Amino acid sequence: MKKHIIIVDDEPSIRELCKELLEDEGYKVTVAVDGQDCLDKMDVEVFDLFLTDMAMPRIGGLELMKMIKEKQPLAVIVILTGFSSVEGAVKAVHAGAFQYLSKPINAEELFSVVKAGLQYSEDLYGPLQKAFEPASESVHKGEPIILHDFTPEQKIDFMDLGITKQYEEGDAIKIADGSVGSIIIVESGEISMWLNNTTVDYLQKWDTFGEESFIKAATSFITLRAETQVKVKHFERKKILDFFVYKGEKLMKRFMINLVNSMFFKWRKSMQRIVMLKLMTGEND
Repeated sequence: MKKHIIIVDDEPSIRELCKELLEDEGYKVTVAVDGQDCLDKMDVEVFDLFLTDMAMPRIGGLELMKMIKEKQPLAVIVILTGFSSVEGAVKAVHAGAFQYLSKPINAEELFSVVKAGLQYSEDLYGPLQKAFEPASESVHKGEPIILHDFTPEQKIDFMDLGITKQYEEGDAIKIADGSVGSIIIVESGEISMWLNNTTVDYLQKWDTFGEESFIKAATSFITLRAETQVKVKHFERKKILDFFVYKGEKLMKRFMINLVNSMFFKWRKSMQRIVMLKLMTGEND
Protein backbone atom coordinates (compact mmCIF):
# COMPACT_ATOMS: atom_id res chain seq x y z
CA MET A 1 0.00 0.00 0.00
CA LYS A 2 1.34 3.45 -0.92
CA LYS A 3 2.19 5.78 1.96
CA HIS A 4 -0.31 8.62 2.12
CA ILE A 5 0.98 12.18 2.66
CA ILE A 6 -1.07 15.35 3.04
CA ILE A 7 0.42 18.74 2.11
CA VAL A 8 -1.17 21.73 3.87
CA ASP A 9 -0.19 25.13 2.45
CA ASP A 10 -2.12 28.19 1.30
CA GLU A 11 0.43 28.84 -1.46
CA PRO A 12 -0.64 26.88 -4.58
CA SER A 13 2.89 26.85 -6.02
CA ILE A 14 4.32 25.19 -2.88
CA ARG A 15 1.47 22.67 -2.70
CA GLU A 16 1.78 21.64 -6.31
CA LEU A 17 5.59 21.50 -6.27
CA CYS A 18 5.68 19.23 -3.22
CA LYS A 19 2.82 17.12 -4.61
CA GLU A 20 4.57 16.61 -7.95
CA LEU A 21 7.92 15.79 -6.34
CA LEU A 22 6.46 13.28 -3.89
CA GLU A 23 4.16 11.60 -6.42
CA ASP A 24 7.17 11.09 -8.66
CA GLU A 25 8.75 9.23 -5.72
CA GLY A 26 5.76 6.87 -5.59
CA TYR A 27 3.79 8.36 -2.69
CA LYS A 28 0.04 8.96 -2.61
CA VAL A 29 -0.43 12.70 -2.03
CA THR A 30 -3.44 14.78 -0.97
CA VAL A 31 -3.37 18.59 -0.77
CA ALA A 32 -5.23 20.95 1.59
CA VAL A 33 -5.51 24.71 1.08
CA ASP A 34 -5.39 25.49 4.81
CA GLY A 35 -5.69 23.97 8.29
CA GLN A 36 -9.47 23.62 8.28
CA ASP A 37 -9.35 21.87 4.92
CA CYS A 38 -6.79 19.45 6.41
CA LEU A 39 -9.00 18.69 9.42
CA ASP A 40 -11.99 18.11 7.14
CA LYS A 41 -9.99 15.67 5.02
CA MET A 42 -8.88 13.81 8.17
CA ASP A 43 -12.55 12.92 8.73
CA VAL A 44 -12.59 10.81 5.56
CA GLU A 45 -8.93 9.84 4.97
CA VAL A 46 -6.00 8.40 6.95
CA PHE A 47 -2.56 9.97 6.49
CA ASP A 48 0.88 8.57 7.26
CA LEU A 49 2.61 11.97 7.28
CA PHE A 50 1.56 15.63 7.47
CA LEU A 51 3.54 18.34 5.66
CA THR A 52 2.16 21.69 6.83
CA ASP A 53 2.99 25.37 6.50
CA MET A 54 3.47 27.54 9.62
CA ALA A 55 1.67 30.72 8.54
CA MET A 56 -1.83 30.14 7.12
CA PRO A 57 -5.24 31.82 7.31
CA ARG A 58 -7.95 30.54 9.67
CA ILE A 59 -5.69 28.09 11.53
CA GLY A 60 -1.94 28.62 11.99
CA GLY A 61 0.64 25.84 11.87
CA LEU A 62 1.12 25.46 15.65
CA GLU A 63 -2.61 25.41 16.33
CA LEU A 64 -3.20 22.97 13.47
CA MET A 65 -0.50 20.67 14.80
CA LYS A 66 -2.27 20.48 18.18
CA MET A 67 -5.60 19.77 16.49
CA ILE A 68 -4.06 17.05 14.31
CA LYS A 69 -2.58 15.44 17.43
CA GLU A 70 -6.00 15.47 19.09
CA LYS A 71 -7.46 13.52 16.16
CA GLN A 72 -4.39 11.31 15.57
CA PRO A 73 -2.09 11.28 18.64
CA LEU A 74 0.81 9.52 16.88
CA ALA A 75 0.67 11.72 13.77
CA VAL A 76 4.07 12.52 12.22
CA ILE A 77 4.15 16.21 11.27
CA VAL A 78 6.78 18.08 9.24
CA ILE A 79 6.62 21.88 9.35
CA LEU A 80 7.24 24.04 6.25
CA THR A 81 8.57 27.50 7.05
CA GLY A 82 10.00 30.65 5.48
CA PHE A 83 13.32 32.02 6.70
CA SER A 84 11.63 34.57 8.97
CA SER A 85 9.62 31.93 10.85
CA VAL A 86 12.36 29.40 11.57
CA GLU A 87 12.12 30.24 15.26
CA GLY A 88 8.45 29.31 15.21
CA ALA A 89 9.25 26.05 13.42
CA VAL A 90 11.78 25.19 16.13
CA LYS A 91 9.05 25.80 18.71
CA ALA A 92 6.81 23.46 16.74
CA VAL A 93 9.47 20.75 16.85
CA HIS A 94 9.74 21.22 20.60
CA ALA A 95 5.94 20.93 20.76
CA GLY A 96 5.96 17.58 18.95
CA ALA A 97 6.60 18.13 15.24
CA PHE A 98 8.96 15.59 13.72
CA GLN A 99 11.10 18.08 11.76
CA TYR A 100 10.93 21.32 9.79
CA LEU A 101 11.86 22.27 6.23
CA SER A 102 12.85 25.77 5.13
CA LYS A 103 11.44 27.37 1.98
CA PRO A 104 12.30 27.43 -0.87
CA ILE A 105 11.93 23.67 -0.94
CA ASN A 106 15.01 21.61 -1.74
CA ALA A 107 13.93 18.34 -3.39
CA GLU A 108 16.64 16.14 -1.87
CA GLU A 109 16.04 17.57 1.59
CA LEU A 110 12.30 17.03 1.16
CA PHE A 111 12.80 13.39 0.16
CA SER A 112 15.19 12.77 3.05
CA VAL A 113 12.91 14.26 5.72
CA VAL A 114 9.79 12.54 4.35
CA LYS A 115 11.55 9.17 4.21
CA ALA A 116 12.80 9.59 7.79
CA GLY A 117 9.35 10.71 8.94
CA LEU A 118 7.62 7.73 7.37
CA GLN A 119 10.16 5.39 8.94
CA TYR A 120 9.45 7.04 12.29
CA SER A 121 5.72 6.53 11.69
CA GLU A 122 6.38 2.87 10.89
CA ASP A 123 8.39 2.52 14.12
CA LEU A 124 5.43 3.95 16.07
CA TYR A 125 2.65 1.96 14.44
CA GLY A 126 4.55 -1.14 13.31
CA PRO A 127 4.86 -2.98 16.66
CA LEU A 128 1.15 -2.55 17.35
CA GLN A 129 0.19 -3.69 13.87
CA LYS A 130 2.42 -6.76 14.07
CA ALA A 131 1.11 -7.60 17.53
CA PHE A 132 -2.38 -7.96 16.10
CA GLU A 133 -1.48 -9.43 12.69
CA PRO A 134 -3.55 -12.59 12.06
CA ALA A 135 -0.91 -15.20 11.23
CA SER A 136 -3.41 -17.63 9.75
CA GLU A 137 -4.13 -15.24 6.87
CA SER A 138 -0.70 -15.96 5.44
CA VAL A 139 -1.98 -19.41 4.57
CA HIS A 140 -4.18 -17.80 1.93
CA LYS A 141 -1.57 -15.47 0.48
CA GLY A 142 -1.49 -15.83 -3.30
CA GLU A 143 -5.09 -17.01 -3.66
CA PRO A 144 -8.57 -15.76 -2.72
CA ILE A 145 -9.71 -17.13 0.64
CA ILE A 146 -13.02 -18.11 -0.95
CA LEU A 147 -11.19 -20.65 -3.18
CA HIS A 148 -9.20 -22.27 -0.37
CA ASP A 149 -8.99 -26.08 -0.71
CA PHE A 150 -10.25 -26.01 -4.31
CA THR A 151 -8.18 -28.09 -6.74
CA PRO A 152 -6.19 -26.15 -9.37
CA GLU A 153 -8.72 -27.22 -12.00
CA GLN A 154 -11.66 -26.11 -9.82
CA LYS A 155 -10.01 -22.72 -9.25
CA ILE A 156 -9.52 -22.21 -12.99
CA ASP A 157 -13.11 -23.22 -13.74
CA PHE A 158 -14.44 -20.86 -11.06
CA MET A 159 -12.32 -17.91 -12.22
CA ASP A 160 -13.58 -18.48 -15.78
CA LEU A 161 -17.08 -17.60 -14.51
CA GLY A 162 -16.06 -14.00 -13.87
CA ILE A 163 -15.83 -10.97 -16.11
CA THR A 164 -12.70 -8.84 -15.72
CA LYS A 165 -13.13 -5.06 -15.70
CA GLN A 166 -10.49 -2.36 -15.37
CA TYR A 167 -10.99 0.85 -13.38
CA GLU A 168 -8.95 4.03 -13.16
CA GLU A 169 -8.00 5.82 -9.93
CA GLY A 170 -11.07 7.51 -8.44
CA ASP A 171 -13.63 5.36 -10.30
CA ALA A 172 -16.62 4.02 -8.38
CA ILE A 173 -16.84 0.24 -8.60
CA LYS A 174 -20.26 -1.34 -8.91
CA ILE A 175 -20.50 -4.85 -7.55
CA ALA A 176 -22.98 -5.78 -10.27
CA ASP A 177 -25.59 -4.02 -12.37
CA GLY A 178 -28.87 -4.86 -10.69
CA SER A 179 -27.67 -8.29 -9.53
CA VAL A 180 -28.00 -8.79 -5.76
CA GLY A 181 -25.54 -11.13 -4.06
CA SER A 182 -22.69 -10.89 -6.56
CA ILE A 183 -19.02 -11.19 -5.59
CA ILE A 184 -15.85 -9.51 -6.78
CA ILE A 185 -12.19 -10.61 -6.60
CA VAL A 186 -9.44 -8.00 -6.87
CA GLU A 187 -6.84 -9.10 -9.43
CA SER A 188 -4.56 -6.05 -9.08
CA GLY A 189 -4.45 -2.60 -7.52
CA GLU A 190 -6.07 -1.18 -4.40
CA ILE A 191 -9.73 -0.39 -3.60
CA SER A 192 -11.09 1.64 -0.69
CA MET A 193 -14.33 0.65 1.07
CA TRP A 194 -16.65 3.49 2.14
CA LEU A 195 -19.57 3.69 4.55
CA ASN A 196 -21.33 7.02 5.24
CA ASN A 197 -18.50 9.00 3.58
CA THR A 198 -15.86 7.29 5.76
CA THR A 199 -13.12 4.91 4.63
CA VAL A 200 -13.57 1.67 6.58
CA ASP A 201 -11.07 -0.67 4.90
CA TYR A 202 -9.01 -1.42 1.79
CA LEU A 203 -9.00 -4.31 -0.67
CA GLN A 204 -5.85 -5.51 -2.43
CA LYS A 205 -4.85 -8.37 -4.72
CA TRP A 206 -6.91 -11.55 -4.11
CA ASP A 207 -9.16 -9.81 -1.60
CA THR A 208 -12.87 -10.38 -2.16
CA PHE A 209 -16.03 -8.42 -1.49
CA GLY A 210 -19.68 -9.44 -1.43
CA GLU A 211 -19.50 -12.58 0.72
CA GLU A 212 -22.23 -11.48 3.13
CA SER A 213 -24.57 -10.26 0.41
CA PHE A 214 -24.08 -13.59 -1.43
CA ILE A 215 -25.04 -15.61 1.64
CA LYS A 216 -28.04 -13.43 2.48
CA ALA A 217 -28.90 -12.41 -1.11
CA ALA A 218 -29.02 -8.82 0.16
CA THR A 219 -27.70 -5.45 -0.99
CA SER A 220 -24.57 -4.06 0.72
CA PHE A 221 -24.42 -0.46 1.98
CA ILE A 222 -20.65 -0.33 1.39
CA THR A 223 -19.42 1.54 -1.67
CA LEU A 224 -16.10 0.89 -3.40
CA ARG A 225 -13.61 3.27 -5.03
CA ALA A 226 -10.42 2.57 -6.99
CA GLU A 227 -7.40 4.09 -5.22
CA THR A 228 -5.08 3.04 -8.06
CA GLN A 229 -5.64 1.52 -11.47
CA VAL A 230 -7.32 -1.79 -10.65
CA LYS A 231 -8.51 -4.99 -12.29
CA VAL A 232 -11.56 -6.64 -10.77
CA LYS A 233 -13.24 -9.95 -11.56
CA HIS A 234 -17.05 -9.77 -11.26
CA PHE A 235 -19.07 -12.92 -10.48
CA GLU A 236 -22.87 -13.05 -10.76
CA ARG A 237 -24.64 -14.95 -8.00
CA LYS A 238 -26.70 -17.03 -10.44
CA LYS A 239 -23.61 -18.17 -12.36
CA ILE A 240 -21.91 -19.17 -9.10
CA LEU A 241 -24.96 -21.20 -7.99
CA ASP A 242 -25.19 -22.89 -11.39
CA PHE A 243 -21.48 -23.73 -11.17
CA PHE A 244 -21.96 -25.58 -7.89
CA VAL A 245 -25.05 -27.40 -9.16
CA TYR A 246 -22.70 -28.87 -11.77
CA LYS A 247 -19.68 -29.35 -9.45
CA GLY A 248 -21.59 -30.91 -6.58
CA GLU A 249 -22.83 -30.25 -3.06
CA LYS A 250 -19.51 -31.06 -1.38
CA LEU A 251 -17.67 -28.25 -3.17
CA MET A 252 -20.60 -25.89 -2.52
CA LYS A 253 -20.31 -26.54 1.22
CA ARG A 254 -16.55 -25.91 1.03
CA PHE A 255 -17.25 -22.60 -0.73
CA MET A 256 -19.79 -21.50 1.88
CA ILE A 257 -17.30 -22.29 4.67
CA ASN A 258 -14.70 -20.21 2.82
CA LEU A 259 -17.14 -17.29 2.56
CA VAL A 260 -17.71 -17.40 6.31
CA ASN A 261 -13.95 -17.61 6.96
CA SER A 262 -13.36 -14.62 4.69
CA MET A 263 -16.00 -12.62 6.58
CA PHE A 264 -14.40 -13.64 9.87
CA PHE A 265 -10.94 -12.48 8.80
CA LYS A 266 -12.38 -9.09 7.85
CA TRP A 267 -14.26 -8.82 11.13
CA ARG A 268 -11.11 -9.71 13.06
CA LYS A 269 -9.09 -7.09 11.19
CA SER A 270 -11.71 -4.49 12.13
CA MET A 271 -11.61 -5.49 15.80
CA GLN A 272 -7.81 -5.38 15.78
CA ARG A 273 -7.93 -1.90 14.26
CA ILE A 274 -10.25 -0.72 17.05
CA VAL A 275 -8.03 -2.23 19.75
CA MET A 276 -4.95 -0.67 18.17
CA LEU A 277 -6.57 2.78 18.12
CA LYS A 278 -7.59 2.43 21.76
CA LEU A 279 -4.04 1.50 22.71
CA MET A 280 -2.65 4.48 20.81
CA THR A 281 -5.12 7.00 22.25
CA GLY A 282 -5.22 5.57 25.76
CA GLU A 283 -8.99 5.01 25.64
CA ASN A 284 -10.61 2.56 28.02
CA ASP A 285 -14.03 0.96 27.85
